[in-house]
Amino acid sequence: MTRSHLDTTLFDRERTHQEARRAKKLENIYHAGQDKIWDGREVLSALVAKHGGVKMGLVQKQALARVFSGLMWGEMAAWKISAQLADRLDGFEAKLAATSQAHDEARHFYVLHDYLALLDIELPELDMATRFLLETVLGTEVLVEKLVGMQLFVETMALTLFKMVRTLAPEPVITELLGYYERDEARHVGLGIQHAPDLMKGMTAPDLARLAAFETRVLLASLVSLKRMEPSLRTLGVDPRQLSDTGAHMLLGIMEQLREANDSAPIHALSTVVSRSFFATKELMFARSGGEKIASRVFEAGRAFILNAA
Repeated sequence: MTRSHLDTTLFDRERTHQEARRAKKLENIYHAGQDKIWDGREVLSALVAKHGGVKMGLVQKQALARVFSGLMWGEMAAWKISAQLADRLDGFEAKLAATSQAHDEARHFYVLHDYLALLDIELPELDMATRFLLETVLGTEVLVEKLVGMQLFVETMALTLFKMVRTLAPEPVITELLGYYERDEARHVGLGIQHAPDLMKGMTAPDLARLAAFETRVLLASLVSLKRMEPSLRTLGVDPRQLSDTGAHMLLGIMEQLREANDSAPIHALSTVVSRSFFATKELMFARSGGEKIASRVFEAGRAFILNAA
């Protein structure tokens, strides 16, 4: 069936009280974005002037470039996906929220691009794990997969990394810059939390199984990407185990918010399958202190699979 240029469901859709409340929150995401827009060129220029440029040793620059070039391409993917969502989502409130995000992501991309140029070094190629992660979300034509994959999982990973790097303050310009990114990214997660229940309504068991498999691929790819960045993260003072733990706790919080938005048994069952796989793999990749032996990792992975459910 050919998709009409004018989506008539935008005008005639009936909503429950719960759906109307979520729609209002989506509309507020757009208005909050409008109120908090910042000029990327102006902010970056002011921070560079304030701190006298970007001053780091070569090894630290290379580590920073390794981590943030991947994030830069992630912002490009988020820009493309939010533009797709603005076109394809039903309901003007969801379209408003996605449109606001597209504007934010475009700014995030060009500001990171301009910041990395200040390092004056050759940027590394995008590693295979991060490329697979981004292409998986970009490539799916299933709308709920695109929304959940980017808004809830990729955005959560980026927000976790932004927070930890900002706390460690490896370089003053990027440290202050990340505060602007964090405020924007927190709104973006809200789009997924508020609109995913509408997209999941009426999904069949096979649909939910497919979504669970997709989410598992995205989350495991994010862990592999983090593992590939481990040497660079450690150079910047970031503990990958602590980073993965923080991201996991944030993911649990998001799943809880998703359940509160919908109070749906299918969402709970889905999150249980996905979170158990994620927590188990995390234990295998990033050992606890004193648990570097493979037997210890396998034990902790099995324990995490049994005990951890979002």
